[in-house]
Amino acid sequence: MRFLDWFLLLFIFAFTIPRSVEAQNQAGFISLDCGLVPENTTYVENTINITYKSDADYIDSGSVGKIKDAYTTQFQRQLWSLRSFPDGKRNCYNVNVTANSKYLIRGSFVYGNYDGLNQLPSFDLHIGPNKWSSVTIEGVANFSMTEIIHVVTQERLQVCLVKTGPTTPFISSLELRPLPNQSYVTETGSLTRFARVFFSTSSSVISLIVLLFFLAKIC
Repeated sequence: MRFLDWFLLLFIFAFTIPRSVEAQNQAGFISLDCGLVPENTTYVENTINITYKSDADYIDSGSVGKIKDAYTTQFQRQLWSLRSFPDGKRNCYNVNVTANSKYLIRGSFVYGNYDGLNQLPSFDLHIGPNKWSSVTIEGVANFSMTEIIHVVTQERLQVCLVKTGPTTPFISSLELRPLPNQSYVTETGSLTRFARVFFSTSSSVISLIVLLFFLAKIC
């Protein structure tokens, strides 16, 4: 009798400490609501107790927009507005950071037919001159998010949206979270998100990032 083909699952997980949203420590956080107006606006998104502010001080190009009202109830407030880039091939955010430090960088995207064209955008994200990810929006009301854990070597970081076809790049929110340098240690390079799983009891959350999935076969 032949036994079931082999399996070995090796996961390397990184845990955030279970914490209530009421006790969120935001030291070093950069949380930008892209396209938020007026430009000096700040607010707290109550569902996650995070303070967001306008991205106006971090970029000098692009056009502000807002998803259609029919979609706003589906998303947190930082996803209602956006900044689009109809002009130029490459438009960059400039963010002051701590040199030789590790950050989780997150871009979030909701199209919401903000331009009335019903044309789902696709474009690339770069960190400095290097490609980070390709973004393809798959539905008008779909939420898309991409993350990277990256060591910055200088005191300024560029996050760029790069036009790759006929549609217009846009971004809903841009967030940076400082991490301990001893976390997510790699020999070289950055780490992109493979998957995230949430386990929740009441108001506390444990967040796991799956860094490695290994499947072997055993005779």
